[in-house]
Amino acid sequence: MTLELAEQGVRRACAHLARRQEADGAWRVPPLPRLLENALACLVADAFVPELRPQVTSARRWVQGASVPHLHEVSWRIETWLQAWVGGEHPTAPLDVSAAPFSEPRFASRRTFFVALALAVGAPVRGGPSREALQAGMREKLRARHVSRLKRWSGAELAALFLLLADPRPSGDTQAALDALCEAQSASGSFGEHPLATLVGLAALRRWAPDSEAFTRALDCVLKERTAPGLWCFSHADVWDTALLCRALEGSGPLAPEMFARATSFLLRAQNPDGGWPYREGVESDTDTTAMAMLALSRSDSARDALAAGRSFLERMRLPSGLWRTWQTQEDPPAEDVVAHALLALRVSGGDEACRAPAVDWLAERARQEGGCRAHWFDIRAYATHEVALALGTDHAEARRLARELLAAQHPDGGWSSTPDTDSSTAATGMALSLLTSFLPVEHPALGRALRFLATCQDAEGAWTGPLGMFAPRPFLCDYPLQVHALAAQGMAAVLRAAR
Repeated sequence: MTLELAEQGVRRACAHLARRQEADGAWRVPPLPRLLENALACLVADAFVPELRPQVTSARRWVQGASVPHLHEVSWRIETWLQAWVGGEHPTAPLDVSAAPFSEPRFASRRTFFVALALAVGAPVRGGPSREALQAGMREKLRARHVSRLKRWSGAELAALFLLLADPRPSGDTQAALDALCEAQSASGSFGEHPLATLVGLAALRRWAPDSEAFTRALDCVLKERTAPGLWCFSHADVWDTALLCRALEGSGPLAPEMFARATSFLLRAQNPDGGWPYREGVESDTDTTAMAMLALSRSDSARDALAAGRSFLERMRLPSGLWRTWQTQEDPPAEDVVAHALLALRVSGGDEACRAPAVDWLAERARQEGGCRAHWFDIRAYATHEVALALGTDHAEARRLARELLAAQHPDGGWSSTPDTDSSTAATGMALSLLTSFLPVEHPALGRALRFLATCQDAEGAWTGPLGMFAPRPFLCDYPLQVHALAAQGMAAVLRAAR
């Protein structure tokens, strides 16, 4: 019965994906709309871009009626301020960035972005740096953007915010910032295919180059990105989603061979010249997507050269400490899930085992800390536990301990929750089930209960649905429909692999 449930569930999951796959082999489903992009679009329209004002009517109503979840102090304070700004006639609501989390390195760029934006629209700010300090820091980072390997959208954000804060009289600094902004514009008219960077880039161009082709292209891009209800979403993640789905359903090729062949071809074409993979086509490579793509392609006979290039990319990106950042920029801190993925990718591609020892030790130490493993990109405890335990190896004492703790956390309904004190979720259950197949026989009652939970939650179309929290950008949560499907499907597919 257990195997029948798993095979039926995976077959239906593949059928659902086959219907959603695009002609080029990718899965390209945008995330659900959220307050961040829509409130920022309203603010930019009201404060800087009058051409955009007639287009934000639906977004304004949606923002004013939205609830602001208090999931993280940084995102809650910023979104509360944005909503208050959109709902008021004047920018009187203060932005409070005095809370300790704003000083954490991984959130430093978010503080800079919104403090600069608040100052540019005349809103009071509590706890942030002064206008002068912000401008000095931005000027320095812009000058060093190529040396520090600043992401295209990060460079665009800095240039745009510098221009919005600058004195209206042109200067050498404002011309340099305008040049940097135009340099960062993509062929699509966006800035690094990033909605937040594109909106502030549009605002800066409206102020400093309103008659330019760059402004026209940016405005066209923003308007084109609206969904049918007149709302904006964060970027799709075609490369990441495709790699995630292929890895999750590894070994399921006989159930949908043409679908997986098309997906493999897409991933091979999406590889950047530097050997890495971007989270979506057209942007810079990042460590996490590179590792995930390598894991997805690890059993493909046609991927040998791509895996070798990916391994070289990961080896170049490794820090002297033996760890990895998500992005190439120097300010990004190492993250447990990213380091785990890099280790797993190097393992399947033939990397030197001895070179991985410092990262294994670091992950083991992080796992021993109070609260256990943390993931920087999914707000799912079982996801972090799954990736870290597999990276450590199933013979590692910390991996076995993590598996025991995960087993003890199973709910009476057979599922696991994404975070403590919440209901069972399909994504968390898929990740927990996938890991436990490495430690328990497929006939174990806990695995049977988890399978039945997933089978009950699978809808008539063969899909699993959310909620699912992915940090994009950290700490703002984004809900990508196909990602919850992938994580849930991974549990059922793991049962089939274990049985074989």
